[in-house]
Amino acid sequence: MFVGSFLGIPILIASTYLFALPPRVVVVNISSQTQGEEVEVKITFDKPVRRQEIQAAITPFVHGEWKFEDPLFQNHLYRAVVFSPIVKLDPGIEYQVDLGHIKNRVGLTVSNDFSYVFEAHEISSEPRFSPLVAQESKVSATAVNEEKKTGDTRVDKPAVTLLDIPMDWQDSALSCEAASLKMALGEKGIIVSESDIMGRIGYDPTLREGVLWGDPFKRFVGDINGKMCTSGYGVFWEPVAGAAQHWRQAEAFSGWTLENLTRELQKGNPVMVWGALPKGELTDCSWYTAEGTYVKAFKETHVRLAVGFMGSADKPSHIILNDPLSGRLYWSSSEFLANWSVFGKSGVVIR
Repeated sequence: MFVGSFLGIPILIASTYLFALPPRVVVVNISSQTQGEEVEVKITFDKPVRRQEIQAAITPFVHGEWKFEDPLFQNHLYRAVVFSPIVKLDPGIEYQVDLGHIKNRVGLTVSNDFSYVFEAHEISSEPRFSPLVAQESKVSATAVNEEKKTGDTRVDKPAVTLLDIPMDWQDSALSCEAASLKMALGEKGIIVSESDIMGRIGYDPTLREGVLWGDPFKRFVGDINGKMCTSGYGVFWEPVAGAAQHWRQAEAFSGWTLENLTRELQKGNPVMVWGALPKGELTDCSWYTAEGTYVKAFKETHVRLAVGFMGSADKPSHIILNDPLSGRLYWSSSEFLANWSVFGKSGVVIR
């Protein structure tokens, strides 16, 4: 076996470190602006991880977002994961964060698991964990705090309506529509692949020529692994509903209200919603079809699956989304409505 070197570092050793050995947790930070609320748990790894593989959980269960930060490349291989609860944590209660399937990058089966326990009142901007105290932290994760608490300090939690739909990451660069429909059909007990779904939707492989391109109201425009708005785009709600009807009753819609959405979720029906990636200003890439139809489009176009809401159906505080690119999201109703309005509050409900 040849062992070369680069900048004085043996290639074999460097490759083993970066790709063969599984990542390890090196720092845990628990921070908050105010005691008992807005707690954030940040876990940092010694090398990047793929977010699709990590299994993250908090016990007792808390509604919140798991976000991956500090990517090695744009939207790929992250060096930190952050849990941000959407509700206040109960002071004095022990919460355990568990991370599983922390794997290496070459597909070997070896992996690391990690657990960490904290209480909501433990507020600090200083690292709470380091390799020097790793074993101590692991032991504390299995310990039970038997100290009796006096008085009831529990925080009132809002009502939550949530469908039992696990996250499923999109297979291709531009397959958010297929991934969202795959999750929705799964809730109805129908197991299909993104390829099965795209076979029903169909492709328009026509290359873009200036302001002329295909029709996303008929089929998927461009290459599903292409560059957004250049060689690939996506598909709108009507063809997706048509494809979904092969397996279940489905309805494409536009101009819905927030209550239309929450009432369907109450009935157990997931709803696909067309919106945009939250990157600030939208980048217009609209075009005309060969028939002269104007297609309003943006480089940030993205599709998610609405799976629940917080609060009442007539006045929800948050909409819960499965985002096949970012994970489980909890958006305030105002934030969700602004995003949903980009395409006229359009989508597909799967019944």
